[in-house]
Amino acid sequence: MTSYVGVDWASRGWLAVAIEDGEWTARMHPSIHSVWFDHRDAAAILVDIPIGLPESARRDCDRGAKAFLGGDRARSVFWTPSRAAVGQETYDAAKRANRDARGDSLSTQAWGLIPRIREVDRFLRDTEAARAVVAESHPEVCYASFAGGTVGSKHDDDGLQERRAILEATAESAAGVYDEFVETHIEGQPSWARRIGESNRDDLLDASVLALTASAGADSLKRTFDDPETDRASVPRDAEGLPMQIVYADPESVSPKPQE
Repeated sequence: MTSYVGVDWASRGWLAVAIEDGEWTARMHPSIHSVWFDHRDAAAILVDIPIGLPESARRDCDRGAKAFLGGDRARSVFWTPSRAAVGQETYDAAKRANRDARGDSLSTQAWGLIPRIREVDRFLRDTEAARAVVAESHPEVCYASFAGGTVGSKHDDDGLQERRAILEATAESAAGVYDEFVETHIEGQPSWARRIGESNRDDLLDASVLALTASAGADSLKRTFDDPETDRASVPRDAEGLPMQIVYADPESVSPKPQE
């Protein structure tokens, strides 16, 4: 059976949501290698972390994602640090390396994710089989695409419920999934036994929209800087050969349902 996986960093581990034959599951993983071990047979794995690190300029896909979201929501996309900055061990050193590489500093958000960026970068450079399966996406871009417009902040209950409604409106199989995840992994567990915590509700939704986007299939995925005249083979790559792209899908292209 074909499976599709969305992966989001969730403060204590990698939260993976998988869709297989219309069934949704969620699990926290200690490393990206653990995600791959469990889902190496997946048709697609989309992860909310930069893949493909620039040397001396900002990535076109980050610029395209900001333009796609527009307004205040554009701030949810941070500028991916340069490869030189990712290799540094302190924030000050990373800021200096980024300025030396391309003239701009480094946000605290980007710095906080550098260990995870480094982890995924090393994993993909070391695991050739994963490069054809694992791709970068961005939950806010995916939600905006499915909603056909701007989506509010995810940092309040209204934003969480809006995202749940978007998932359920996009795919029949998503009905009730978020509530079931919350009951099974959060509210139905004593606090000491939870692998997925109270603060991970938005991460569940983010990983879910990535899994749903992955279900569109590689041929239906779009990129945030696509041009109708641009061939897909023209995706820019970094110095290690990793693609610099952020993928998303139209709502019409995804609708995983149980097989008859």
